[in-house]
Amino acid sequence: MGLYKLTLASLLARKTFVIFAFVLIVFPFALPLMTPWETKPSLLEPARAQAAWVLLWVTALGWLLFQGATIGDRWSSDGILEYFKAVGLKKHRQIAQIWLACFTVFSGLAVITFTISTFTAMPRNPIEAQHWVTTNFQYLSLFLLVVAPLLVLAIALGTRINGAAAYAVSVSLALYGLFGIGHLEVFIADNKSFILNLLYVASPHYHLSDLTSRLVFKLGAIPTTEFALIALYLGAIALIAVGISYPLYREGK
Repeated sequence: MGLYKLTLASLLARKTFVIFAFVLIVFPFALPLMTPWETKPSLLEPARAQAAWVLLWVTALGWLLFQGATIGDRWSSDGILEYFKAVGLKKHRQIAQIWLACFTVFSGLAVITFTISTFTAMPRNPIEAQHWVTTNFQYLSLFLLVVAPLLVLAIALGTRINGAAAYAVSVSLALYGLFGIGHLEVFIADNKSFILNLLYVASPHYHLSDLTSRLVFKLGAIPTTEFALIALYLGAIALIAVGISYPLYREGK
């Protein structure tokens, strides 16, 4: 059995993804109904899209990165990776196969969110509907540019340190890039510290991938040039994360 099949079989045997699949299918419809939506029914569909994407972020940070970190830790500690190294599976192929197995399961969860947000919350106006579909495609693309390399980092750290610590590092980096940057930006607005400004510039601005507000307020798709620049920036950050992950990855502890 190859490393990809072994990892995929391990994920499927645990069945924890079933819980998140249920949450992603049911909660986007249930949560908006718990609000006083009757006062303005037109807000129900944007709220459904918001719930769907927020829950996918929670799934990525709470399930996907954890699985990557713990599998990297387990396979390294149990000698599985050393075995595959002995049979000729190179380090980069090991990382790729573990990543692909985790992402195979997660891709199904991402499709659930994309489908719910795109087709069950689409505006009735044809022009708005066209922008809605485009925005969801943009959102999914930017989302994957953030989550995919973070998973590689979680796997690599898992082989280097224990799974809990690897998960803590990777999820902390994600939360910092999504939310911490905003607090830092407010702080440095009245502070001319060179170090803090350098930290802000060097930080991963993952918040650029969060297009939830564009869906909720129906702001339309991001202009093509701006979207390309954001994708290029997040792609560069992704390459850096993967580049850091490779030397961190090791076959045995």
